[in-house]
Amino acid sequence: MAFTLVHTADWQIGKVFGRFEAEKAAVLRHARLEAATRIADLARSNGAGHVLVAGDVFDSETLPRTLVLQALQALAAQSGITWHLLPGNHDPARPGGVWDTVAVAGVPTNVRLHLRPEPAEIAPGIYVLPAPLAAKATSNDPTAWMATAPTPAHATRIGLAHGSVQGFGDEGDAAVYVDPAITRRAGLAYLALGDWHGTKRIAERIWYSGTPEPDGFGQSDPGNALVVRLDGTNVDVTSHAIAKFTWAERRIDISRDHAASAIETEVNALGARSFTHLLLLRLEGFLTLAEADASEARFDQLRARLFDLTLDRRGLSLQASASDVESIADPALRSVATRLQTMAESPGGEGPIALLALKRLMALSGSGSADQKP
Repeated sequence: MAFTLVHTADWQIGKVFGRFEAEKAAVLRHARLEAATRIADLARSNGAGHVLVAGDVFDSETLPRTLVLQALQALAAQSGITWHLLPGNHDPARPGGVWDTVAVAGVPTNVRLHLRPEPAEIAPGIYVLPAPLAAKATSNDPTAWMATAPTPAHATRIGLAHGSVQGFGDEGDAAVYVDPAITRRAGLAYLALGDWHGTKRIAERIWYSGTPEPDGFGQSDPGNALVVRLDGTNVDVTSHAIAKFTWAERRIDISRDHAASAIETEVNALGARSFTHLLLLRLEGFLTLAEADASEARFDQLRARLFDLTLDRRGLSLQASASDVESIADPALRSVATRLQTMAESPGGEGPIALLALKRLMALSGSGSADQKP
């Protein structure tokens, strides 16, 4: 029997985004609610009436009731779509948690909660086998029960789970391990996984959808949802970009004139879309103090074109040049600056402190900006 669904996961509604100022954090949080509309549009345009959310619908077990209501209303508003929600490690199904809040708030008629590991028929002959989590970590594979789960003969069996198919960390452990061999043992037509925030194909019938909205730099292929078409023994999976925000990371040698220009050209080419981009620039190279001031002014112009610009200066080295010192008009201050320059260039441990003092001295003398970071 042919059947089409949309696979998504890791919405993490309610994520705090604490590294951002309050206004920007609120915009990023709201984008996670808005993702439901884009996912529903994707489902309708591909003839899918069911959306499977493979865990971490919410970012925390304890969320304001108002936020939970907003999430449920966003799902209820999507006519023709049935949402299938699975507890993950961020929002496990345990007493007093967020799923109790959902139940009290009232589950919309087009939302199905999969809070227990039991087969659920979602369409004639189509069964979802969910593996809800009841804790943030477990030593048992939550999908193991699927191997013996009873369904009618010739039923299409779809696994829904949240966890890692490989271990991480020094000991190779995973907080929740999922054995990908369960697909064969349980006769699954497809295994929809959540936990990894990037879209990833594990095998023909095993996929991570990734998060629909990126939430950090360095993630591999986030911001997608998957359209899955099942037809007998055939499975076809296509990835669709649906994210509102793009998180990009670049490493540049700022001492090369063309490096910053290339970034500016890249941002300019985005046009109005640049205002939904977050950019992390990892700066490398050597600059004089005067050059550093000039580059900061240049980055201020770039920052105004983006939703957010973060500068990682850990790979950047600042040097005090003769022109830096000569730019100080007052003779007495220039004399102090000369001594600080000598100290900054010495191999001893006082060099960074002397450079910082020289930079502040230049700022106070009107030769630089007191707000610039070393």
